[in-house]
Amino acid sequence: KDLMLFISGRSCHESSIGQLKGDFAFDHIPTNTYQANSAFMQMSQMAYNLSISMQQSTGLAKKRKDNLKHTRLYRMMEWKTFKFLILNRAGRIAWAGGKKVLEMTKNLATQSLYDKISSSLLAEEKKLAA
Repeated sequence: KDLMLFISGRSCHESSIGQLKGDFAFDHIPTNTYQANSAFMQMSQMAYNLSISMQQSTGLAKKRKDNLKHTRLYRMMEWKTFKFLILNRAGRIAWAGGKKVLEMTKNLATQSLYDKISSSLLAEEKKLAA
């Protein structure tokens, strides 16, 4: 059992490192100075941690049912999936009643996803205010 937990934990870390390298440019060395590269890597790590935190606070991270096989309690999305679901949405800026508004196509699945995120963020905000 301990060996399985160790192997599972290691694979989780390797997955995180793979996402850091592929999606957050952790494998990129932008300058010839140690301090600048160190700052760049720290920003990449913080961006990755922010994406994980966003998934947890918006309720998109799913709680695992098989806790014995995995060391992580939540199942996270890959950044590409998260980015596609949340950020990469077609829309246009239009005027409505003298104000700029974002118009998007009618899609019930997207609307329910955004409603879920909005309600989760409001619940988090109320929890922090208390």
